[in-house]
Amino acid sequence: MALAGGERLGRVQDIVFHAPTGRVTGFLVTTGGLLTKTRFLPAAQVQSVGADALTVPGADAFSEGNPTASDPDELEGKPLEGRPVLTESGTVVGKVADVLVDTSAMTISALVLATGLLDNALHGRPTLPLPLVRAFGKDSLVVPDSYDPHSSANHAPVS
Repeated sequence: MALAGGERLGRVQDIVFHAPTGRVTGFLVTTGGLLTKTRFLPAAQVQSVGADALTVPGADAFSEGNPTASDPDELEGKPLEGRPVLTESGTVVGKVADVLVDTSAMTISALVLATGLLDNALHGRPTLPLPLVRAFGKDSLVVPDSYDPHSSANHAPVS
């Protein structure tokens, strides 16, 4: 939403973040009507994050290009969904189901994992704190062998 006129500028499709630090660098926003276009909105241009909208100063807040095309440490959240999470010794502990964002700090705080329908229903979905991710691979994520998705400290409520 543009503060300079209350205009809806588009719809957030994805979040872009710096994998080593979890810092949100921007958002991919679909703009336009019939001829939609995806544009990059740098996080520095976001004035506030509300329950229903991001606010920016105006339509000129978008930048050209997408940093994920040139920086291998810049990742998009949606392509992570469904990726297996493996321990260093090769055991699958779940699949990425969602990305949790701390909007006040503009960082990724954790990843939510899917560990199976019954397990998720009984125990909730486990969270994986971002600092525990040792590698964001093209096909999977790698965590230490010590990560236990069944630890009560790593569970979010069932939603």
